[in-house]
Amino acid sequence: MKFKYIFIQIVSIGLLLSCGKDNYDEPQATLTGRVVHEGKPIGVRGSNNSVRLQLWQNGFALKTPIDVYVAQDGSYTAKLFDGDYQLITVSGNGPWAHSTDTLQVQVKGNTTVDINVRPYYTLENIQYQLNGTKLQATFQLNKIDETRNLDNVNLLINDTKFVDLGNFEKRSSIDGNQSGAITIELDIANELNTKNTLFARVAVKMNGITEAVYDPNIFRVK
Repeated sequence: MKFKYIFIQIVSIGLLLSCGKDNYDEPQATLTGRVVHEGKPIGVRGSNNSVRLQLWQNGFALKTPIDVYVAQDGSYTAKLFDGDYQLITVSGNGPWAHSTDTLQVQVKGNTTVDINVRPYYTLENIQYQLNGTKLQATFQLNKIDETRNLDNVNLLINDTKFVDLGNFEKRSSIDGNQSGAITIELDIANELNTKNTLFARVAVKMNGITEAVYDPNIFRVK
């Protein structure tokens, strides 16, 4: 009987603790925005939570950063409590120069804030064209930061909307330190015959930087 009484007490305590957990308020505010340069979004790798920002909440003795992951179109979103936060880039993460600047953000309800970065390169006027079985991409490649040279320029295709250097069916690459008007071509005859859907994207990889700069938009080939 004593064992049974102790067991009932333990179960009761467990239920009370569980109910206490369930009664905690959930974050109701939403912070959204984009990673931009001169008002234009910077495309990144969207798979595997590759690129992130960090939020730090003011007013807490023990501060733990909140990781905020950037989608491939350069956008981000986070569910938060109302309050004052600091939004920063993460050193060594992302295709841009790390800045020690801190963006002060006041979150109240649904809040939208863009964060400005200095990418090593930018892509402009990207055009895709399918000529028979040849997919062609033309664009303007601008060197923004002189500290990094170009590794390669890539035209990628995949059968899902996640298209990046870690997720592709086929790619064409141009090596060398180039800028200005770029044209790159890829023969996709086999993929056109065997895949129900195909999506294309341009990626620019810098020397010594893990993450590439991408077209923030995905082009649907078929």
